[in-house]
Amino acid sequence: MSMERRTFRIFFWQKFVPLSALPVFALLLAISPIVDGWSLTAWIAAGVLAALAVGAYLLQAWLRSPVVLDEDGLTFRGSDGRQTWKHEKLLKVKQIGKYRVRMCYDPGIPDKHMHVTFDLFDSDGFTDALLDWYEAATGGELPELEAA
Repeated sequence: MSMERRTFRIFFWQKFVPLSALPVFALLLAISPIVDGWSLTAWIAAGVLAALAVGAYLLQAWLRSPVVLDEDGLTFRGSDGRQTWKHEKLLKVKQIGKYRVRMCYDPGIPDKHMHVTFDLFDSDGFTDALLDWYEAATGGELPELEAA
């Protein structure tokens, strides 16, 4: 069975939360004695620099948001850089709500497992594709684990 590489995007709404502090910092800067005498041009330049910094921050978040399912496994950019988990190592997958998907993987360490959680725009499609890749890699469906 030939499987297609699929790319999904992490719903990175959490990246917007730190930006909510910008108006507070802007107000503090505006009333600070440091900026006394700034011309309109200086304020415009400061605003443009701030907008460019926010744009670069959001672009970086977007570029790090792809989650790829292919023959190599599940690949994403985590806190430790790029990570790939083999489909054969998948132990469990669970959808939580409309966007969240939590997977449990075997890291190859006795009595340990690794949780990977994503908030995705298309969590249904991701879960279906992940289970299809698991079946293609192992030749069988993901077994149901007994509740502990």
